[in-house]
Order: sequence, then structure tokens, then C-alpha cells
Amino acid sequence: MYDELKKRILADYSDKPYFTPLPSERDLCSKYNVSRPTVRKALLLLEEEKFIVKIPTKGTFFLGNKEFVDGQSETSKNELAFYNRVVLRGNYTSSKVLFQNIEPASLEVAAKLELKKGDYVFRLERLRYINGKVYSLANAYLPYMLCSGLLEKDFTNRSLYRTLAEYGIYPSYAHKVIEISKAEEYEALHLGIQVGDPITITYTVTFDENDRILEYVISKSLAYKTRIELTVSTDRERSGKLHSFPAGEP
Repeated sequence: MYDELKKRILADYSDKPYFTPLPSERDLCSKYNVSRPTVRKALLLLEEEKFIVKIPTKGTFFLGNKEFVDGQSETSKNELAFYNRVVLRGNYTSSKVLFQNIEPASLEVAAKLELKKGDYVFRLERLRYINGKVYSLANAYLPYMLCSGLLEKDFTNRSLYRTLAEYGIYPSYAHKVIEISKAEEYEALHLGIQVGDPITITYTVTFDENDRILEYVISKSLAYKTRIELTVSTDRERSGKLHSFPAGEP
């Protein structure tokens, strides 16, 4: 019974946007005409399979199902977070935290976050893994005043965007610049490659729905592990929209 309910919830929410709230357990019982234990078991399965997330005092939210249509013309909200880009394709991700601290913003970081040089930012540097293999070296910078509790979180197996959601902060869209460069000694050491090997560098500035800047990320990965799709159009709303993801994924 609970497995059938799980399938019905997935079907009903398959086209819902990222982080759509689910009704309460009582409302789900009423909507699907099932018992409270059945609802709880179905929700537990959905949570274990990463289709939903429960946030204390906030509620339960749908993260989108794992089906992905290759060749879409623009990046959806589901695709903003590295965690989602991986999980939505049926893979798994983990991280190794290399640096996590509060520091004064450099001139570059301050400009990207629209802060003053020297303003404090939260910096999180991680090695990101896909299915146990290193994929990228990423540095994320967020205005410290945006979310001052991040320093106490363990991001080894925690999504940064899910953590922001606990504070009522949700990403809406992102601007990306992608370039190909050569690995220097630091990147080569962490990515397991040779100095001078080609790498993809992605610079991402993420905004909320009110155009507030939430994050600036510099992510470096092996060039041959990244595929980029770009839609060019005379329509201003669509022109230049792209998405990138690890090569070899569906």
C-alpha cells in the first residue's frame, strides 16, 4: 500500500518545481484516502531515495524526480546545485572539505558578490566526488551576513543549498562563465592529474528570485569530464542559456 502511495506522489509531483512543499501528513491521508502509517512509510521511502527532504519546523519538500531529458535548452532550478545535477541522473555524490572558514573578501570575490573588499565571506573549498571518483575542486563564497551559521555545519555529506533552505534561502537562477585552462600544481595535486593538463573552470554567480546574490563559486574539473550544451537565440529570454554536467551522464 505504501509503495503504491509513493508512486502516486511521484506521479503527482513529477512536473513540480524544485523544493515544492508537500501537504501535511494529515492532508496526505485525506487526499489519498490512506492511513497515517501508510503515509509515513511512503514518505520515509521517498526521503531515503532523495525525492523529498524534511526540514524541522519548515515542512517536507519535493526535490524533483530522477528522470532527466537530455538536450534541454536551459538550466532548470533542479540543475543549479551540484548535488541535484548528479542525483537527478541516478548517481551519488560526496565531498571532502579542504577549507571552511570566515575570511575577508578579495577584490575579485567582493566584486562578484557586490560587497566591499575586506567584507567578511564564508568560504567553503571542497573536492567533489561522483560515484566515489574525484570530479571537481570547488570554492564557494557566500556573504557572511547572509547565513552566519554555516561555519558550524559539516559539509562532507551535506548539500549547501539544502542548508540554505533551512534558513529560508532558495536559489532561483545562476550566471555561468566557462573556460578551458591548464592545471597548476594545486589543481593537479587534488584532481590527480599532471601540471598543464586541460581543466574546465566554471565561474558561477547564483541569485534568488529577488535578484539578490547568494553565492559565487569557482569550480575546476578535468576538461574531458565536462559536456556543455548551449542554446543561442534571437529571443532575449532564451539567448545564451546553457547547462553543463559531467560527460558520460545521460
